[in-house]
Amino acid sequence: MVDWAQERAISNNGITPRTDSRSLRQLLWLTLGPIMLAAVFVALLWERSQLVSIGYETQRLMEAEEALLRVQKTLILEEETLKDPVRIDAVARGILGMAPLRPRQVLVAAMPDADLNLRPTLAMARVPDQGSGTLEAR
Repeated sequence: MVDWAQERAISNNGITPRTDSRSLRQLLWLTLGPIMLAAVFVALLWERSQLVSIGYETQRLMEAEEALLRVQKTLILEEETLKDPVRIDAVARGILGMAPLRPRQVLVAAMPDADLNLRPTLAMARVPDQGSGTLEAR
């Protein structure tokens, strides 16, 4: 190396490099401090953004709930309107051409005396005859 101001050569052959532990510790604290501060700042920003997005999601869900409640109320009102006996009678008479029953049109179903000791069976079920062992419809 040349010192240009005094125009003589400088030789550093006798200098050996050594690591100064105190300087390294100071460098570590100087770099870790801002890194930790930045990490805390980023964590706080992330938490705040999550809080805001949860707020927006809550608002959207509340609006959807209100809309569904309005639809439910509308459907309940429509159901009650459709169940109105006066409306049913008007549709039956006007659109379907129905008329009220006359007394001679009413049929009373005769109920035969039921034997309570019989096993209940399906209408189309076949049960074996007790005497012959063949299947026959009841």
